[in-house]
Amino acid sequence: MTVEEMERLLDELNIEYVNVNGFEIQGFCPGHVDRTGHADKNPSWYINADTGAHICFSCGFKGGVNFLVAYKKGFYTETGSYDFDQVEEYLKTGGDLSEAFERAVSKKVETFEELVYVSEASLSAFTTPPVSALQSRGLTTEAAKDYELLWDTRRNLWVIPIRDLETGNLLGWQEKGYHDRYFRNQPTGIKKSHALFGYQAYTGGDMIVVESPLDVIRLASIGIPGGVATYGSMISEHQIKFIKRADRIIFAMDADEAGILSAHKLLKASKDMGFECWFFDYSGTTMKDIGGMSKSEVLSGLEFSKHSIRYGLKDSV
Repeated sequence: MTVEEMERLLDELNIEYVNVNGFEIQGFCPGHVDRTGHADKNPSWYINADTGAHICFSCGFKGGVNFLVAYKKGFYTETGSYDFDQVEEYLKTGGDLSEAFERAVSKKVETFEELVYVSEASLSAFTTPPVSALQSRGLTTEAAKDYELLWDTRRNLWVIPIRDLETGNLLGWQEKGYHDRYFRNQPTGIKKSHALFGYQAYTGGDMIVVESPLDVIRLASIGIPGGVATYGSMISEHQIKFIKRADRIIFAMDADEAGILSAHKLLKASKDMGFECWFFDYSGTTMKDIGGMSKSEVLSGLEFSKHSIRYGLKDSV
């Protein structure tokens, strides 16, 4: 469908939309009440006019355009499944809209995973972070812009893009609370193991591997390049394959239980997979991650990083 045709269909289905960017239409989720018990007050539902694929990044309501019509019009068979014959009959009364619908479903998408529902236009719902929020984390506006850090003004959340390591294509994003410990990856089930935040900006030298994308931006803000983040304490073999390409690898996982366990696994992986690495030295600070450190503390921890071979497992983390 064209965007105009999809807008006509949404109007007929009484689905309120608020923004259009390219083929992406953003609106209030039509399935929110059934799934959550309350109406969608923060429009996080998107539909792609070209494919008809749609998803709510909040409640997970998703599917194709034929399912959307069946759901909104209440077209069910006697067994309770969706009746797509009724959908076809309904759309035949829509004149040129019927032809447009046929174009959308002719994509012959077999599984939902094949539907394109995340695009660069999805990020248009967010804005640049306020200066006060950046300053509270010691981040500069320049570094935030360079690393595409965004902000959800309705919920006061950091919004961090998640991009495919090989293609750089947008897979989704990570939401992090500003006032609390809220944390969520969008869409649910996203393969963040196929991403490394900041990898596209790495140009050589030391690669400093941290858990949080905000720590990468903190490093850049204090003039230290080469940071990449794994979006958590777990590091996949796919991520390691790309990390191994660095000139020198310094792992700076958080100095907490999960981070220490991860560092031990990475030490073993370096021996099994035959690559050298260093481990950040936290002994000169009480901080559990780079994000809360001063520049001098970070530089000291990097300078005295422990080598994976010269130091045993006990001494390396």
